[in-house]
Amino acid sequence: MTRKRPSLVGLGAAAMAALMIVGCQGSGSFAQMQEQLAAIDQKQDNILAKLGELEGKIGKAGPAAPPSKAKGPRPGRPDPKATYKVAVAPDDAAKGPADAKVTIVEWSDYQ
Repeated sequence: MTRKRPSLVGLGAAAMAALMIVGCQGSGSFAQMQEQLAAIDQKQDNILAKLGELEGKIGKAGPAAPPSKAKGPRPGRPDPKATYKVAVAPDDAAKGPADAKVTIVEWSDYQ
């Protein structure tokens, strides 16, 4: 991965004016600005190097393994193989006969 260095040609009028104002603030201001730009440039180079390392690690790792399917009950969740008895009051909303062999209960929380 190669990175192009920015040039002053692509800067807008506001950025050029800011550079001119900073450059005119005194003899040491331009040197300070160059030091700050050099520090930013060094940080960008470090970031690009780290990105290159990460891209290399990703390439070596290969495709991600599919998630394993959990077997049996999971803590805090119902066991899909178990049968649960739920008390249903006669005045609850229901469809079908009261003496049905199978009752499907849907619970929802309206908030």
